[in-house]
Amino acid sequence: MRRTRSALMVALLIATALAPLAARSTPRVAAQPALPEQVYLALGDSIAAGLVTSLPRVRGYPWLVRDLMEKHFTSEGAPAVTLINRAVPGETTTSFLAGDQLREARADIEAARARGAEVRAVTVTLGGNDILRLAGSDEAERQAGLDQFRSTFPAALAAIREALGEMPADIVVTTYYDLSEGNPAEQGSDSWWVAQFNEVIRQSAAAEGARVADVEPVFRGNIREWTWYPSDIHANNAGHAEIARLVWQALGYDQEPPTVTIERPAAGPLGRRTPTVRVRADDAVGVTRVELLVDGTYVQDLRYIPSQGAYLGVWDARDWSDASATLTVRATDLAGNQASAEVEVALPGS
Repeated sequence: MRRTRSALMVALLIATALAPLAARSTPRVAAQPALPEQVYLALGDSIAAGLVTSLPRVRGYPWLVRDLMEKHFTSEGAPAVTLINRAVPGETTTSFLAGDQLREARADIEAARARGAEVRAVTVTLGGNDILRLAGSDEAERQAGLDQFRSTFPAALAAIREALGEMPADIVVTTYYDLSEGNPAEQGSDSWWVAQFNEVIRQSAAAEGARVADVEPVFRGNIREWTWYPSDIHANNAGHAEIARLVWQALGYDQEPPTVTIERPAAGPLGRRTPTVRVRADDAVGVTRVELLVDGTYVQDLRYIPSQGAYLGVWDARDWSDASATLTVRATDLAGNQASAEVEVALPGS
């Protein structure tokens, strides 16, 4: 019994002596401050409201942008992004300044500030109805409407910026697509008038330090693919996905390029002149395109095969005259970031 008690006392003394050493050898990790709630405020007209998409609260562009923000910010430890969409179908810049949407937006910003949330992004899609109400008007009426827009649109942006105060939100404005797809250089044409309104949007954004998601040039040539025109003027699901992509690029949050790995072919001699190209391309938010280039010349887009979890294609080099080639694969993500990988191959004889 005495020997057992002595052994216990020795063990306690050793543990007591080593305790300070153990405490000193374990580094203290400073607690990371929790990121505040991120709020995204969407303002504007029926396009911002997601009208005529199959599921406005899923496929309207603000909801798509919210999903992208969540993928990005939750990876940094932020809670889920809160979308507040105050868009009103039929809203003009004049009705925005005088109506409920601006008043509600001010209240939303104050409420976010009061609960310690951060209004991180504001999108503004205003001006489409200012353009539409002048359709068929004579030149004098259109000019008067444009002159008024030159006053009301900057006033709307200034009111939003004033409501935000010191809150460092990123404001993104969108331009409007031209349904006629005419020549914007032809003075007096419908396209020319749309271009004048869009230029006011761009210039006003520059004056207020806002960013521009320039929808018009991207939609040009794709009106029937990305809108319901001629049966309806609104963007369809594909159009809203494109607007969301442009807004996401304009916000500039995602600066990380995708990762790209060429799994096939391996470097060195090819077994045949029609090799399969197999590529892994991954991104935290989303890959939009994977291209194959040979010796710097574009050949084709590789297709994503979900069951393979890879992008696949076949390079037909039967008419390739050189004995070797450099295969380059370039991946682009939703934010426009790009990354590439390449492999040197030797072609078998004909």
